Amino acid sequence: MKQNTLKWLSCSLILLVALSCKKKKGALDDFDSGRFDFVCIWNHNGVQDTVTGEVSGPYSQSEYYYFNVKQELGAISSLKEFQVGYYPRMVNEPFSAHALYISAKITSEEHDAEHLWVSFQNENPSVGELVTGTFTLTRKE
Repeated sequence: MKQNTLKWLSCSLILLVALSCKKKKGALDDFDSGRFDFVCIWNHNGVQDTVTGEVSGPYSQSEYYYFNVKQELGAISSLKEFQVGYYPRMVNEPFSAHALYISAKITSEEHDAEHLWVSFQNENPSVGELVTGTFTLTRKE
């Protein structure tokens, strides 16, 4: 009887610990992965530029969200991915596209099941370079 009680207590304790360990909710947990058309528009010291194409994602790697470029319309063949925030949150977190020389912080984001819209601004305007822009995704059928 004593052994059964100890087994029951130890199983209950293990179950309680397992149920109490919650996974952190990610900022894009409700945004299903898939293929998206993207438009990235940015303004660098008064000069506006745009790149469009197709990405897949989001993928989370070491706390970051990534969208991998599948097809890009234009001449920038070195564009491979966009980093869009951290897993726990997106606002005030990094937005980067290294091939476009964009390294900024996300100032706002909105999303639903079909769209993601992110606005960004460079992290250090004191160096004399101001980068602002938007990154927009639309789910492909």
